[in-house]
Amino acid sequence: MEISQGLSDKAKSDLKLVEEAKQGNEKAFASLMTRYRDSIYFMLLKMVNNPSDAEDLTIEAFGKAFRNIDSYTPRFAFSTWLFMIATNNCIDFVR
Repeated sequence: MEISQGLSDKAKSDLKLVEEAKQGNEKAFASLMTRYRDSIYFMLLKMVNNPSDAEDLTIEAFGKAFRNIDSYTPRFAFSTWLFMIATNNCIDFVR
């Protein structure tokens, strides 16, 4: 059974970028960040209601995701995993 079975075309595209990123491809990291930066930022902005904090939390979320990219498994879309990291990081910040 193929791992990407059941994933959307966008999720399959993300999976390809993640595999490249795991090999150290910085352009793949940049592509993932470009794809999700705004949506992560606006989600966090709604949570903290402060543009500066939302920007810092966005950068932290991507940093954590990229440092832990080897632990990502494609049982879920990359975007789901990334949003979970951002959400959990924000909850810790709000505490």
